[in-house]
Amino acid sequence: MKKTLSPNDMQAAIEELGVEPEACMLCGAPKPEPFFEKSGKTFFRCSSCEFVFIHAIYPEFVEDTDHLSSTYEFETALKPNSRQRQKMDVWLKHLSPKRTQGELLEIGCGQGIFLQYAQEAGWKVQGVDVLGPVVEVAREQRGLNVFHGELAEANFETNSFDACFLSEVIEHIVDPIELMSEIHRVLRPGGVAVLGTGNACSWSAKFRGPKWRYYRFGGHLHIRYFGPNNAKYLSEKAGFQSIEVHTHGFAFGESCELKGQWYKGLAKVVQGLLSPFATLAGRGHRLLLVFHKEV
Repeated sequence: MKKTLSPNDMQAAIEELGVEPEACMLCGAPKPEPFFEKSGKTFFRCSSCEFVFIHAIYPEFVEDTDHLSSTYEFETALKPNSRQRQKMDVWLKHLSPKRTQGELLEIGCGQGIFLQYAQEAGWKVQGVDVLGPVVEVAREQRGLNVFHGELAEANFETNSFDACFLSEVIEHIVDPIELMSEIHRVLRPGGVAVLGTGNACSWSAKFRGPKWRYYRFGGHLHIRYFGPNNAKYLSEKAGFQSIEVHTHGFAFGESCELKGQWYKGLAKVVQGLLSPFATLAGRGHRLLLVFHKEV
């Protein structure tokens, strides 16, 4: 998420974007096509690599932050539940093979739940986040070393970390190639970056269409939507040697959407039956990308 722009800078950003995208920012294919309309915005889709994105993100993307107080916990250091611990164990499983000096950086670390979990597993951890209140929780209540700002502003030395991690972050980023290039720079040779997001090429996304939960827009919400077909372009353009793509599960809706619905039980049963097949087909709801830097 970018900082607030002055009126002149805002107008310059809008004019630089233009009315419609000229080419896909990932694969370079010309003229991505309008996909659907939602929240007063046109969602575009590249017919070549299936990258979905919002083009006209300004001014709302840097101004609409009213919902943050209901999205983040700003005062209390939360403890992970059993489901969160299972997810974090999966993340550590992908990160641990590249552990040499044991230094891990999380981008968009929030109040530091995963950083603390990784620290307890033996990692030397640092974090970066743009939201001041959650940074304070991470620092004051968890004792973590967290930089307040964007990754590039932290000015980490080249080859500083064995591993980088970011979950539910890349979908918020205006220039994902720029971010992943900076991650590539701060990783040591042979290092790894693990990235988690929603899979816009999943069966869930195909089934729900514009109602898919990840297709949201706002100041701190989603503007870029990835899938297995376009992740390789993100990897290559950011300078990584190779990428692993993992998908998992099927969902009619997120937990918050199903809560209180009469059909919740039935939906969960059907989701459980479909999830193995979606995972096997590479069309799982969740997308986990593992970027490998050359040795």
